[in-house]
Amino acid sequence: MVLFCCGVDKETSEETVRAAAHHPDCVRAFVGTHPSGAARERDLRWLEGSLMAASGVGEIGLDPKYSGIGPESPQRDAFTRQLEAAQRSGKPVQVHSRGAEQECLETLENIGPKSVLMHWFQEETLLSRLVDRGYFISFGPALINSKKLQRMATRSDPKSVLTESDSPVSFGPLGGAHGPSLIPSVVFTLAELWGSTFEETRRLTTENALRYLGNAEKG
Repeated sequence: MVLFCCGVDKETSEETVRAAAHHPDCVRAFVGTHPSGAARERDLRWLEGSLMAASGVGEIGLDPKYSGIGPESPQRDAFTRQLEAAQRSGKPVQVHSRGAEQECLETLENIGPKSVLMHWFQEETLLSRLVDRGYFISFGPALINSKKLQRMATRSDPKSVLTESDSPVSFGPLGGAHGPSLIPSVVFTLAELWGSTFEETRRLTTENALRYLGNAEKG
């Protein structure tokens, strides 16, 4: 199993790097500033240094829930600068796009990082654009109960799908559970939707994760 541990600001990004150093067999560190803190954390000079010890950039993106996402907004500036850092390093990005799917796709198209994962992407009408661009998409525990996400998983190329927990978010329909322990349930649901076995789906999503990382490891 490969676990992606994502930062949301400078402090948590540094923590993810330490976690990966302590657990090199299974943890991969992603560093970056989440949309929720982009308006506060304007100095991103720390990112280049942290990225040297990380596997990718994330969780980054746009979300109008937290602040403006227009062309001159702090959120858009932070997103663009972090994508550019990922492009220079040749490392993958994990993108948060809630409520700003179109804007995120346009920004990604202009910059073109090496490998893109659209985390919990929810805009069903734009799914074909992800497929056309070869982006990865991840599904989490909400897949178990959401008919829309189940449709999207069915329409997605299985070779582009990863699983996620979105921890520390908890899920009411699952009794408030959260964390990596929910991943097997996500794999089971994908297997049912694809008419596959649990083991085949587990192996495929693991291989997808390694391709997304650009890693030759076997899992």
